[in-house]
Amino acid sequence: MLYDFVHIFSISTFIMILYPKDIKEKLEYSKIIDTICSECLSGMAVDYFRKIEILTDPQHISQLINETDEYKKALQRGESLPISSFESVTEDVQLVRKEGYVLEIDSIKNIYRIVSIGMELVQYFSDAEKVKMNPLLSGIVSGIVIDKALTKEIDRVLDEEGEVRPNASEELLRISKLIKSREREIEKIFNSEVEVYKSKGYLVDTYESIRNGRRVLTVAAEHKRKIHGIIHDESATGKTIYIEPEKVMHFNQEIYNLYAERRHEIYKIIRALCAFIRPYADGILTIQHILVKLDTIRAKARFAYRINAGKPYLDTKPVFCFKMAYNPVLLLKNENTGAPVIPFDLELHGSNRILVLSGPNAGGKSVALKSVGLLQMMLQSGMLIPVDENSHFGTFDKIFVDIGDQQSLEDDLSTYSSHLKNMKFVTENADKNSLVLIDEFGSGTDPKIGGAIAEAVLNDMNHRKVFATITTHYSNLKYYAYKTKGVINGSMEFDKLHLKPTFRMQVGKPGSSFAYEIAEKIGLDARIVKYAQHKTGKNEKAIDDLLINLMSEKKEYEDKLSSLLEKQDRLDRLIQSYEHMNTDLDIKRKKIKLQAKEQSAIKVMDQNNEMQKILKEIKQSKDEEKALQASIALKKKQEETLKELESLKMEVFAKEITASKDKIEVGSFVRMRNGSSNGEVLSIQKGVAEVQMGFLKLKVPVIELVSAKEPIEMKTKSINLPKSGNELPETKIDIREYTKSDALNMLQNFMDKALMNNTYELKIIHGIGTGVMKNEVKNYCANTRMSKKSGIPNLNKVVKG
Repeated sequence: MLYDFVHIFSISTFIMILYPKDIKEKLEYSKIIDTICSECLSGMAVDYFRKIEILTDPQHISQLINETDEYKKALQRGESLPISSFESVTEDVQLVRKEGYVLEIDSIKNIYRIVSIGMELVQYFSDAEKVKMNPLLSGIVSGIVIDKALTKEIDRVLDEEGEVRPNASEELLRISKLIKSREREIEKIFNSEVEVYKSKGYLVDTYESIRNGRRVLTVAAEHKRKIHGIIHDESATGKTIYIEPEKVMHFNQEIYNLYAERRHEIYKIIRALCAFIRPYADGILTIQHILVKLDTIRAKARFAYRINAGKPYLDTKPVFCFKMAYNPVLLLKNENTGAPVIPFDLELHGSNRILVLSGPNAGGKSVALKSVGLLQMMLQSGMLIPVDENSHFGTFDKIFVDIGDQQSLEDDLSTYSSHLKNMKFVTENADKNSLVLIDEFGSGTDPKIGGAIAEAVLNDMNHRKVFATITTHYSNLKYYAYKTKGVINGSMEFDKLHLKPTFRMQVGKPGSSFAYEIAEKIGLDARIVKYAQHKTGKNEKAIDDLLINLMSEKKEYEDKLSSLLEKQDRLDRLIQSYEHMNTDLDIKRKKIKLQAKEQSAIKVMDQNNEMQKILKEIKQSKDEEKALQASIALKKKQEETLKELESLKMEVFAKEITASKDKIEVGSFVRMRNGSSNGEVLSIQKGVAEVQMGFLKLKVPVIELVSAKEPIEMKTKSINLPKSGNELPETKIDIREYTKSDALNMLQNFMDKALMNNTYELKIIHGIGTGVMKNEVKNYCANTRMSKKSGIPNLNKVVKG
């Protein structure tokens, strides 16, 4: 595993091409990065954002966006993940890998902090509810594996303040106790000396001080020879002398030596602790890697929460469908003032890929242009963006920008030359996966020549299928957008009544510069304005107005056409829905009729016993002719009822098959209408399907099958057929004296065994009684249709009373 920070985050397979090199500054992307960096808890996360890549892999972008969105939702719920500031331990861990190397205590404290935060996160996500609410974040944290022995050992050695505990070893405990004992003795002696010399008036007002790490008396200069001891210092004025009393000198020296021993013992303890940490080096770096990833997600989520950013739909191909899009830099700027930020919609339908944006100066064209590029770069960096979540964003492999004055004395480039240099790069490198943003297209030179060159470049970009947004005042570019497929006009709305911009974008309609109106409003001399109008001529203004009116009418007709197509689509869906409902209703009617016929058939069958009694009585009266006619009539009635019932069933089943979306064909999975087992259709010939159900192959009319889901797992099981006479299956079952439910369950198992053993004839003993059980057995046999399809031809004949 690579732990160097450069490799902490997976790098996209494709490299984004950005032009020019200061594109992030031109689109004010750097301001967004600065704001996000202020939310980071570690310097490593800051480094990540300073070197952040613009990605081109939609899957990677989606992963980063989803992680950020999940963290943002946790913030909205009031959740607070237990992650706090931490320092990088990469270098410390590399050093501790070396045998015998001893880290500074501060370095061990940093390691301990990272491990502690990791443990808190693992504990946090031990709650199943939190895992359910944050599946992506909990998945990241699941990579943290901590041996509690590590934290236990660090806890044993260091206290909460990061200091070595006095009882970290027996020797250190002994030394610590001696130091405290000697310090108490010194305290007692020193205080006694202070009282003695204070009473004699040798000391100044403060009585004592600290010099060179020793407690000293503050003695008046004229009394310094009256006190025995060592002079450590004197005041700047020379009036105060700092003397260590002779009586405490021995104890101070002993304490000094004890502190030296203590430092040596602490070094031994830290060295042993480093040796204990060494095997955990890889695990510590893994935890740090995960914490940095969570730190970057947290920073992006907090920024998104601050500007109310959301997650739009991400398409794999380039697309423009911005809804309620805000410029995030303006949101941050107006955060404290409360000034409103106007959102914009940018949705290009059909084959349109290039927007030619026009309108008055200071109307918001450049801001809208920058917003398009800024939001796209933010999204492809894995950030949430301030747009409606129904927006659709594509992914681009290249982004080209030409904004502002790029005059260069160093490269001997004029303003227009710099623009041409940018256009040269665009025309040589842009393709269908490129986003091009150009501000004041064609400006900086003679308007006619500049407009012509701009139109030629625009035409080239259109042929290359480039996606672009450009701003301009040139009428020839507006006219080109009007007549050319793939290019569409747009404008920044202007309030003609109050002569001020509204900062709202309108796609499909070119805008006017309103230069004369604005000039009059700011008070420019009317004579000057009139002269300018005369020089431009009426035709120029008339053409501009005509173009605007034509685009308005075109937009109106396009909107109407779109509305009609939408209504037609809705109507088609309604008709289809109606036809489907009508078919369903017809099937339900026929099923009700079928149920009624089935009940009628059952009644006819139930009347059979009664008719047998009547026939017996007729026979006893020796009126055989009458008995024969009655018997024929009864049989005919039964046959007609059954025939009518079968016909109705076929009609209903045929209707269901026709209406079903799932057609039965070879390879389809099906089940019989009166069964529950699934099987696969092997072949279909003349309306009869061969179906593999487990180890059995059955031939069933297609009309008696319904579509079923594919089994999750189909296994072929071997069947152990009987090999000896003792193992032959039962061919007789007695269900007398059982309840109906138990009897039918026994009967089903009995029939299954008979099928598996290819039994030719079966006997079922059901008793006589009221005839209820007899009818149930007959109905069961009739409904399962076993007599013809199962290989038990004598089943219905051998039902015994």
